[in-house]
Amino acid sequence: MLERKLIIFAKQPKLGQVKTRLAHAVGNPKALEVYEELLQLTKSITSKLGVEKIVYWDQLPEHTELYFGNEFSHAIQSTGDLGIKMASAFQNEFSNEKGKILIIGTDCPYLKPSLFEEAYDALDLTDFVIGPAIDGGYYLLGMKEYHPFVFENIPWSTDSVLPLTLQTIQSKKFTYSLLVTLNDIDTEDDWKEWKRNR
Repeated sequence: MLERKLIIFAKQPKLGQVKTRLAHAVGNPKALEVYEELLQLTKSITSKLGVEKIVYWDQLPEHTELYFGNEFSHAIQSTGDLGIKMASAFQNEFSNEKGKILIIGTDCPYLKPSLFEEAYDALDLTDFVIGPAIDGGYYLLGMKEYHPFVFENIPWSTDSVLPLTLQTIQSKKFTYSLLVTLNDIDTEDDWKEWKRNR
């Protein structure tokens, strides 16, 4: 059975440096409060998973245990754009071996433990698994071998991320599975909708 891992990309919760789009509408203090709640939600959802969990921070917080418990390992993201950072994290975690490795951020509170099980199971059938986000990006990506090409030449933070990623996978003759489409929390409307429906 292939080893299962979960990479979580997170930012150190700092005033003025998180949820910048949301901050334009609600101000930096509220945006930081929202981000800290999203960190707690991500911890709550993923702590139930019986897999190795590694949080990759842009900068390591002084007290990581405030945000993620002892069942999480911690690492620092590499330098470069988002694609380079994700490729580097996958390379670190594969360690020249096959496995089932997923990556998520901390912006999608709609995730459920059952969705992760579905994602890991999908990798029995396809090379990649992707969770599409409503905004044209993705909230989850997984693979069972290290394929950095999936992160190359992608215009990050645009609505072209998902279609170009799928196109790249197909052009390389690999296969993918898609999970349910979910919403990320990027704007005030996104946050209000989450609060209404939770």
